[in-house]
Amino acid sequence: NNTLFVVADKPMRLGATGNELVAWATNNNGEGLPTEDGNSATSNYAGAFYPSCLTTDLGGNTVVAPPSHMMVRTILRSDAVSYPWLAPAGTRRGGITNATNVGYITAEGEFQAVALNEGHRDTLYNVKVNAIRFFTGAGLVNFGQKTRARNASALDRINVARLVIYLRSQLNKLAKPYIFEPNDKITRDEIKQQVE
Repeated sequence: NNTLFVVADKPMRLGATGNELVAWATNNNGEGLPTEDGNSATSNYAGAFYPSCLTTDLGGNTVVAPPSHMMVRTILRSDAVSYPWLAPAGTRRGGITNATNVGYITAEGEFQAVALNEGHRDTLYNVKVNAIRFFTGAGLVNFGQKTRARNASALDRINVARLVIYLRSQLNKLAKPYIFEPNDKITRDEIKQQVE
């Protein structure tokens, strides 16, 4: 019912060159067919992030985790200090506190740190993937709020998509007591009053 927002992962082995990022995000290698080598998923209610991160597990061991590890926590922290319709991005609400570095896993299975620059950010933005970057004085920051929307619209922004989700869930709660009530002016006026 489009009442949740999905934080999508990308392959942890995806390198940081513009060609690799575009090929994955547009599913060029799969020629539009779903494969593990490309992203063919689109949704107004999903966001993809890049790159993966270096963090610690519950035992204190250093591990590599997908970007969802950082972003679910960042979104929850943003909601704790603001509202779901404000972007969980930038230095005020997009700070990442559960990772020490970002990068990808090489073909040899080693973590390769990467410092995304403006070229990376622009390439990712054009293919609807949000960049996680390091900023001096701020640390790791989510620097994007694009959804995986197929077409340009207000719903191609995470904050707008989450606002719609919030409104749907609130209206759903509000309307439940009116199931099986007569569809008359009295019922409609009661619902309208509650909505207002």
